[in-house]
Amino acid sequence: MPEVCRSEQDLTPAMRILVYPHELAMGGSQINALELAGAVRDLGHNVTVFATSGVLVEKVRMLNLEYVEAPRRRFAVDPATIRKLTTTVRSRGIEVVHPYEWAPSIDTAFGPGLRFGTPAVMTVLSMDVPDFLPRHFPLIVGTHALAVQQNLRRSHVQLMEPPVDTAQNKPSVVPNARRRLHIPPDQLVVSVVGRLTTDLEKLQGVEAAIRVMDNLSESRPVTLLIAGDGEGLADVAAAALAVNRRRGREVVRVLGNVGDPRPLYDAADVVLGMGSSALRGMAYAKPLIVQGTRGFWKLASPETAPRFLQDGWFGHGGGGGADLTQILAPLLDNEQLRSELGAFGRALVEQRFGLDQAARKLEATYRRLLLAPPGARLNSSVVRTGYGVAKFRAVMNFRQPKPPLSPRRSPA
Repeated sequence: MPEVCRSEQDLTPAMRILVYPHELAMGGSQINALELAGAVRDLGHNVTVFATSGVLVEKVRMLNLEYVEAPRRRFAVDPATIRKLTTTVRSRGIEVVHPYEWAPSIDTAFGPGLRFGTPAVMTVLSMDVPDFLPRHFPLIVGTHALAVQQNLRRSHVQLMEPPVDTAQNKPSVVPNARRRLHIPPDQLVVSVVGRLTTDLEKLQGVEAAIRVMDNLSESRPVTLLIAGDGEGLADVAAAALAVNRRRGREVVRVLGNVGDPRPLYDAADVVLGMGSSALRGMAYAKPLIVQGTRGFWKLASPETAPRFLQDGWFGHGGGGGADLTQILAPLLDNEQLRSELGAFGRALVEQRFGLDQAARKLEATYRRLLLAPPGARLNSSVVRTGYGVAKFRAVMNFRQPKPPLSPRRSPA
């Protein structure tokens, strides 16, 4: 019989991996965690998701990932969560834990990391990295600037720009998206998908967009679609209702949490966003206006892309609503410009942010963790983690009821 050739993937043993997003509410960090988990599973590994329940449970099911529900967090560092995480790691024979953002990273350090010496790698996609995070876990960040900064503070820092599943996120992946959303064919649609929270001033940006779209609706058939949840949802809904009543039609539609936001991107003429939500907008070949803090709005273009590739799809400082109007109005009036910028964005995402490439890079990271001897994994874990935990407890007030999750969320 002829000899059967086996791929490199076939010759390497499957790993048992636990992926721990900080929650399953709509958000860029969480979606990245789940899409990468599915892509790593497709490389032949056993992947379990551990997280509190939320709207993205539907995405976990869609990706056919194993899911263990975490308890609702009562404290910033929650003993019940740590116990459930530790039990899950032990019962499932987990070999590598991958927490996303600070709370899961601390849980992992206090739980299976301390109890079993389970290797872990942290991903932080926020615009800053808390100093109290354990130093003995390797760290993945999402921008070149953060990688340079963190390399001055700790060892084992890796850059992984937020990936996008370009097969599932592409133009017309959702048939008749506008019809499904009941949007008249003559409307110019602007979409924003993300958390409605004050973290990174996401809420303030959405409120500014509502005011701008209100003004633009005097002379243009525009519709603003808003998807996401958070403490600002009621205020956003009230602002939308006021605009719609004043204009006598639906200028602003607030959808709340949406399990599958792809139709909103596909139906858009222009996307507003930051972080991975911005990248998904470009994946749909839509022109992107990047949102940031203190009134920052900037058009993604061949001229501005280098700064975003360096610092992340975010920014600080600007003219607020006046800047957004100055960018958005001519963009809505120029179909050719929208098409050109959309094609540029799609090509950039395909070239730099593909999910398959990121999954293989992550697989190699997990493999290195398992091959490293225990001493190399732990380094000076007792001293460094002990110091970090003490500092963390002092800052976060360990025994007080937990504030809203993640004091600094990742852009979405």
